[in-house]
Amino acid sequence: MKITLSLPVLVVLALSVCCYSYEPNTLPDTRDKQFIEECVTAHNHFRSRVNPAASNMLHMSWDPDLAKTARAWAKTCQFKHNIYLKIRGKAHPTFTSVGENIWTGSLRMFSVTAALTSWYDEFKDYAYGTNTCTNVCGHYTQVVWATSYKVGCAVHFCPTVTGFRGSNAAHFICNYGPAGNYPTWPYDMGAACSKCNGEKCVDKLCENPEREKIISMYHNQILFLEFVTLSTVLLKNNSSFCL
Repeated sequence: MKITLSLPVLVVLALSVCCYSYEPNTLPDTRDKQFIEECVTAHNHFRSRVNPAASNMLHMSWDPDLAKTARAWAKTCQFKHNIYLKIRGKAHPTFTSVGENIWTGSLRMFSVTAALTSWYDEFKDYAYGTNTCTNVCGHYTQVVWATSYKVGCAVHFCPTVTGFRGSNAAHFICNYGPAGNYPTWPYDMGAACSKCNGEKCVDKLCENPEREKIISMYHNQILFLEFVTLSTVLLKNNSSFCL
């Protein structure tokens, strides 16, 4: 099966799924806890509800390095995929290839839930039995790719986006590790969690504490830089702090 990577303009008509009304300077940062939680929760919500059921669907958790890559590419304001995704070491220090979904649309229409819903709704154009698409469905298959267990997302305000006819857009990108959308089925059909190999089953997803607690090199660097910056400020202000 060949899954197209074309990026149609995804217009979200169900405004009821939008929870926020953003301004250019209020879009969340990749370290915003609420943004991170919404990205992870929305992905796992849809991954746990595939039909037919998945026997090997892994629980997805946040990866700061993937978010860093998503943010860097979003800032280029291009309506096309990152050209470095499949080059070892370019998109992530560990994953040899990285998957990607892109949503670009009106700033007032953006929310993580709206974007994820538009991707997931492509299931209508996907037939599991034959592993084929009648239209674009590559966003859906990446969201529900069983072995993609890490995600990192970013959103950036772009006055204009190359390849997109709209203006004043929210440019939202999610990167996935390891990448999905290979010429095979996105997951194994069967009773939920029946192929978790002894791992904990949580809401029809295979959960492993070791996968959950992977801390990226980038995240450690950020924490260290934040600590050094805070220490410098406190020392300059003759402030004290305890570890």
